Amino acid sequence: MRILYIHGYNGSPTGQKVARVRQAYPKAEVIALQHDSVPEHVFALLDPIASKLDALEDAVIGNSLGGFWANYFSLRYGPAALLINPVVSPVNTLKRLGCDFAESYSPYEQIDREVISTRSVLLAQDDQVLPFQEAYQYFKDTCEVQLLKSGGHSMNDEESLNAMIRSFDKLICNRHEKSC
Repeated sequence: MRILYIHGYNGSPTGQKVARVRQAYPKAEVIALQHDSVPEHVFALLDPIASKLDALEDAVIGNSLGGFWANYFSLRYGPAALLINPVVSPVNTLKRLGCDFAESYSPYEQIDREVISTRSVLLAQDDQVLPFQEAYQYFKDTCEVQLLKSGGHSMNDEESLNAMIRSFDKLICNRHEKSC
């Protein structure tokens, strides 16, 4: 199994979530690359990788803005995706944060669902960056959504990291319709 991990705006591919994924799935090839969040750059960097993911065997995990991209690639190519405190509208979110390239996300917000994909969303109710209600409303009818009382935006505490792995395990099991 290959797992594409996509970090968020001003994030890093070497954080605690990636480390926990590598620890929980030692046989998986975890691909975690640094990006600058500029949409054309992120797309150019990650689309060649995402397009080669096996929809039945591989997966994408994304946090915050990386959650937006994980959703994008899951809908485009079909791998299962775990979205952690995902951004729903990068244009609106990045404008609110004062980002000068926010508008360049417009074409990427129009996601044409090309395939059926299995997606799960993990949200912290105390997210101090993104109101969890926005993602909850957006995903509640199309994905399994799990709400955590705490964890904040980064979700790097032990309880959140464990919830992430449990959600990912369930996502993988559901994709294969196995009892796990």
